[in-house]
Amino acid sequence: MFIYKDKELVNELKERLSNLGLSLYEINAYLTLLRGGILTASELVKSSGIPHSRIYDIARKLSEKGLIEIIEGRPRKFKPVDPNIALRVLVEKEKRRLDKLCGDTLNLINVFALKGRLEDKTTWVVEIEPADLTLPLLKRAEYQLLLATTPHLITELKDELKRALRRGVNVTITSYGDLEIDDPYIKENAELHVRKAPSLTIVLVDANAGVISDPRINYSILTTEPILVRALTDLFYSSLIQTSKCVNSPPLKGRFTSIWAIIHRLQGGERIRVKGVEVKTGKEVVVEGIVEGKILDDGIASILLRTDYGVVKVGGIGAMLEDIGGVIFEIIS
Repeated sequence: MFIYKDKELVNELKERLSNLGLSLYEINAYLTLLRGGILTASELVKSSGIPHSRIYDIARKLSEKGLIEIIEGRPRKFKPVDPNIALRVLVEKEKRRLDKLCGDTLNLINVFALKGRLEDKTTWVVEIEPADLTLPLLKRAEYQLLLATTPHLITELKDELKRALRRGVNVTITSYGDLEIDDPYIKENAELHVRKAPSLTIVLVDANAGVISDPRINYSILTTEPILVRALTDLFYSSLIQTSKCVNSPPLKGRFTSIWAIIHRLQGGERIRVKGVEVKTGKEVVVEGIVEGKILDDGIASILLRTDYGVVKVGGIGAMLEDIGGVIFEIIS
């Protein structure tokens, strides 16, 4: 074992305590207490050379680190905790802090990486908090946003939801429990539903990306594959909206990517423009006309649109029985 001279020992201790995160004043106060035992503030100032104006602040920080105990009284005294216990506890706290920092940083790195790859048609399983994953998706919404989740997450996302509404995005929210949105703009302009029974968190942005997660697991599934996005959209409307209570239904306006978002609210006589695909040829088309009627039958939704060229039957994405599979539905008037 190496034998230190007293000055060398003190310098080595100071370096190692510094590596553990202690400041110079904290180190001087701590070493003074280790040698002096229980000391008053005046005694600690005299022995350590720390300014009297700083001594109580330094003592508080050492106490928060678990290295000393503050004994209340007149005068107040400071006592070192057994270093064999205190230092190990300090190290464990630092490990937990670094572990959390590492996890939070990885989450942000994953979000950063995903933002640049959302144009890919693929699916990821990612260990990212739903809020961290949802925020960059909300920023991308152009036409329609579908969100089913807990009131807590809705509250976390309210600022971005408000921004989406203001740039003309149609927002539909299903809350698992009483709505806790305190923003009147969201309450007035978003389509809001309440569902007593909780279910999966689902986020859908336009017809381009979807997220599904469960609070009981520590990962989420993000997909940009059109078939899976469509399946999640069907789940949102058939399973969640159909079993929820609507508490706000704003006027039907703007653009939508799901026929189910408008089919139940169409009264007839509305003028709409549909961008989609001709079912027989696969050719991209845009048609505009007046809603003459609608068909709802065993999960099939169709709009009868009177155009300048006659009545056209319009379905949703992936339509097979209609004339056109609608991709974007725009309410003109």
